[in-house]
Formats: sequence, structure tokens, C-alpha cells
Amino acid sequence: MRRWFRKLIRNSFFQVGAGLFIVMMIGGFIIMYLETGSITEKETPFWWAIVTMTTVGYGDFSPTTSEGRLFAVFIMFAGIALVSLLTASISSIYVAKRIREDKGLEKVNISDHIVLCGWNKNAESIIDSLRNLSESDSLHLVLVNEIHEDIVNHLRNKYKGVDIYFVAGDFTSEEILKRASIEEAHTVIIIPNIDDEKIGSPDEKTIFATLTIKSMTSSVRVVAYLMQRENLTHIRRANVDEVVLSDDFGAYMLASHVMDPGIPQTTKGLLNANSEERLRRVDIPSQFVGRPFDDLFDYFRSTNGWILVGLYSEQENLGIGEVLSADSSALDAFIERKLNEGGISLQEESKVTTVINPKSNFLIEEGQRAIVIP
Repeated sequence: MRRWFRKLIRNSFFQVGAGLFIVMMIGGFIIMYLETGSITEKETPFWWAIVTMTTVGYGDFSPTTSEGRLFAVFIMFAGIALVSLLTASISSIYVAKRIREDKGLEKVNISDHIVLCGWNKNAESIIDSLRNLSESDSLHLVLVNEIHEDIVNHLRNKYKGVDIYFVAGDFTSEEILKRASIEEAHTVIIIPNIDDEKIGSPDEKTIFATLTIKSMTSSVRVVAYLMQRENLTHIRRANVDEVVLSDDFGAYMLASHVMDPGIPQTTKGLLNANSEERLRRVDIPSQFVGRPFDDLFDYFRSTNGWILVGLYSEQENLGIGEVLSADSSALDAFIERKLNEGGISLQEESKVTTVINPKSNFLIEEGQRAIVIP
């Protein structure tokens, strides 16, 4: 209680407000004493004091004696000074808050947003793709990293259609993640700080960040980018939702340029966020649930001119890594080997199930959505 009182006393806004109140009370008592014969009960001296201090001047009462008028001059100047200080205090609070926001030191009070943790040379491409793929009019994006505020201002000027917020600090820290409103986020994307010389392996920080986020809120969707495939088992144990490996796509594209010319160019067009012919996900009309895949294919082709590529569904799976121990023991290796023999791969575990170009008699299920080429 004493600490709170000391903090209140030192607050400039409280000091100015208290000064206004004290001057109003003193001014009211003195003017009532000086203007004994002219002031009435209706003409409250404290009301006169506050009206005079704020330079409103309704004129319902004015001093008539020389002493009263002289004292009124003092009240006027005192009021101008105190009201100016009050305005300056309020302005300084908002200016300080804005400066702290620009430096990434304030809590972001939003919900259903995307959090991008980490920074590297591909980060701007990710933001650009998020903007182009967003189905909503406004995309709320929170950056959590240690980049300079000038870079953040550059991004805000470049991506006018994206509401970019900034939280400065280490994205493995719970306090920093709370400032990014991680509990209210829709999705968290974690990319490695490749240029950070303070960490041995960028994947270590990615795994640790995933563990921290999932321990804070298990409901948020986490998509992580890994540099090395051997770390896949570890991040699966952290209950990550989706993993993107750096060697998954690049190696295939490189080989395709040599062995299958034309395929990498087509793939690049289908995955280009700026392309009108890129792969898209759309809802399936309810009347096609339980009907064959071919019926939906013909419907999209005849109605919109789209090509139906496949189907996908999202499901809440139990991470197999959660039942394994924290170390890579012989028992873990045995369990994983048996799961692989049974067709369950720990490395390929995903909460999104896709069916690409199924047989014509494949029946569409409830909850599935379509992947099409416009």
C-alpha cells in the first residue's frame, strides 16, 4: 500500500490534478472571504474558481472589490499554468506510449492475429505471401524479433494493407510472447534467425520456442521452419502443428530442372502467391457430401472452370512424440521403428490430411475442403 501511494504521488498527472483541486478549494474560500457582501449561495465560490481557472468565464459571478479582482487575476494565471501542465501530461502519456509501441515495448491488445517469430532474408517474402493469400480485408500481423525499428517502419510503409505490430525481444521468452498476445493468436509462424551468431543451431531456438508457446497455450496453431531434418523428431515432441523443412522443396525443384523441364516452371506458377492460377482452397457445397469425387470435379469444371486437384481435412491428432521420453533412448527407437512398420511415421505426422487426385468412386466426407486450380 505504501509503495502504491508513493508511486501515485510521483505521477505527474496526479500532481497536476491535485494542484488544480487545491487551487480551486483555496480560491473558493478566499474569494468567499473577500466578496462576503456580493456572493450568494447560488453563486458557489468553488464553481467560480474552476470556471475562472479554465478560462471559460460564464459571467454568472464576478468580483466587485479591488481585493477580489486582484486575487482573481492570480487565479486566472494559476489556472492557465495548471491546465497547460495537465494538457502536456496527457499528451506526454500518449506520446510515450506511441514511442514504446514503435520500439516494440508495449503489449499488443488484439486477437485472431498471426505472430511471426524470428527474422531472416525470407521474412519479407513470407509477409508478402500472407498478404496475397489472406481471405480477409485486413491482416493483423505481429512481428516478434530483435530487428531495428527502422525496418519495422519500412515494412509498415511497404505493406499498407497489413496491420503490422512489433514486439521487441527474444521469442523464446514467455514475457515477450505475452506482449504479443500469444494466447489470443490464430497462428504462430517460427522462422530461424540464421544470422544470429549467439546461437549454435537455429533449429534449437525454434524447438525451444515451440515448447514455450505450447506450454502457454496448446490451442494456438504453430507452424515451424526447420533447417535440418534430423531435428524433426525433437520438434514433433514439442507438439508442433506443421513443419516446413528447408530441403523439402528446393532439392526437388533443382533436380526437376535437370530431369523434368517444364514441371518446375509449372510448380512455381501454382505456388506463386501473386499468380491468378495458383492453388486455392474452397468450400465444398453441402449437397456433394457422400457423393463421388468425379461429381464434384465436373461441378467445379462446368460452373467455374476450375480443375479439382484434391481434397484436404484438418484433424486434431495426438502427437506420437508426446508419448515418447525426453531422450532418444533405445525404447524410443524401438517404438518409432514399430510405428513406421505399421505405416505410422513420426516424421511425417501432420494434422492436415490431403487426398490428391483420388479414384473416381472416392466418396467425399463431411469436413473436407477442395483444392482447385482456377
